[in-house]
Amino acid sequence: MNIIYTALYRQWRPDTFKDVVGQDTIIRTLTNQLSSGHIAHAYLFCGSRGTGKTSTAKIFARAINCMTPTEYGPCGECEVCENLSSDSNMDILEIDAASNNGVDEIRDLREKVRFPPAFGKFKVYIIDEVHMLSIGAFNALLKTLEEPPSHAVFILATTEPHKLPATILSRCQRFDFKRISQKVIVGRMRNICDSMNIMVENEGLHTIARWAEGGMRDALSLLDQIIGFSGNQITNDDILNIIGTADQSFLFETIDDILTGNLQGMLQKINQLLDEGKALNIFTRDLLQHIRNLLIVKACEHPENLLDAADSTLEQLKIQAREAGEARLIRAIEILSPLETEMRYSSQSRIILELAAVKLCRPEQEVSLEALQDRIEILENQLKNGVMPPIPPEIEDNFYPDNTTKEASTKPTASIINKDPVAAWPGILNIIKQERPSIHVALAGAKPGMGNNDVLTLLFPPASGFHIALIEQANGRKYVEELVEKTTGQQVRVKCIQEDQVNEQAANLDGNYAVNKAIEVFGKDRVEVVEDRKSVV
Repeated sequence: MNIIYTALYRQWRPDTFKDVVGQDTIIRTLTNQLSSGHIAHAYLFCGSRGTGKTSTAKIFARAINCMTPTEYGPCGECEVCENLSSDSNMDILEIDAASNNGVDEIRDLREKVRFPPAFGKFKVYIIDEVHMLSIGAFNALLKTLEEPPSHAVFILATTEPHKLPATILSRCQRFDFKRISQKVIVGRMRNICDSMNIMVENEGLHTIARWAEGGMRDALSLLDQIIGFSGNQITNDDILNIIGTADQSFLFETIDDILTGNLQGMLQKINQLLDEGKALNIFTRDLLQHIRNLLIVKACEHPENLLDAADSTLEQLKIQAREAGEARLIRAIEILSPLETEMRYSSQSRIILELAAVKLCRPEQEVSLEALQDRIEILENQLKNGVMPPIPPEIEDNFYPDNTTKEASTKPTASIINKDPVAAWPGILNIIKQERPSIHVALAGAKPGMGNNDVLTLLFPPASGFHIALIEQANGRKYVEELVEKTTGQQVRVKCIQEDQVNEQAANLDGNYAVNKAIEVFGKDRVEVVEDRKSVV
């Protein structure tokens, strides 16, 4: 005798409102309407897949027809409930709009809706994926929704309510089914496993819940697949092998590599994932979710209100977030976000992820503003922790201004009486070193010079583009100008330029090359030509 197996999500489909989990507000509203008798003629159940829309529609359809309904919906014992439980009943009709989306099908519905119910008080039409109806079908349905028979109730279900015409939306009571929390999904699966005498690790249930992304049906389908693979003893490793992703500890280690710039460690982990047969696009999705969680922990005083994670995982996130900079986390999300879809349809997913790893761990190789902010954040953290970044050799020789010794430069300057900004520059640098260490590092190799129109020119050694960008992008120029005025009483405008650009200008007879080069480096709005050719601006 052949035994037909029923899928787990069908075996455990809710029969009453009591069994529907994660949608308390919706269930309360429907039960109140049931007890008061205020039944609307059209409902719209919308939300992501596997959140209970169709199950709730079926329970409500039986409940409004039940002869003795309870607070949890249909009694399941009266004659009407028994008749409606049959697949051949004619009072609760389910229509799949994906395959019955034409005008003819809806016209046929309009003809049949006039006939009264066979057993209960209402004839209920459940139209699933209603957004798939054609424009003509919507127009045909609109007339019925506008003036329905008193015995007809329509329940429309969809994952994409934005695709429905406003004329349909305005005639329905709308209920938005939210994603089910991980804790609720884990609890439901634990009850099912206990009932079936299946031993499963708690960490494994959390892995399934994360993968399901708020969908109970997805979670139960995966659990069903894992039971087929592992039998009655399920470990987290079994679940990870089925899903094709890495465990939590692996994700934490990968994030540590990103935060510390350990490119070799990241490349080795990518290789390990491939050796174990894991899907890189799924790993990328998990990595994105982990980085998002770190941002929430870093930005919020009570992250547990926004994160759907186990308590032990939340504590680990808090520890890791202390070492994470917001600029690097934001940049990581911007780099990784488009990768999941790109890798899904590419035969070179490894190369795509490895290239992203290089960008994540080597921000100094990029010229974008986001990469610059990342580098500045790293520099500031190093200075905060007492770690002095290495100074390039070409800057080391000019680290201390003319006529200033290393010992003298470390002494605090109480006041600066010299009114000449160039002569006062060593003391100004000393103040900057105390107030803004990152700006001081950038200015350490610059030589000051005064031009016409109160322009203070800062001449940087070759290959100082990063330091110049730091002054220009991080409000450093305004800070220096205000400090010069405060200490010398003279208002100046700061201009930054590299020595190699001066040499190029001298080699060009008409001087246009230097101007064009400056525009290329700094942008047209930041370049000003001063008439005095003896000064460099």
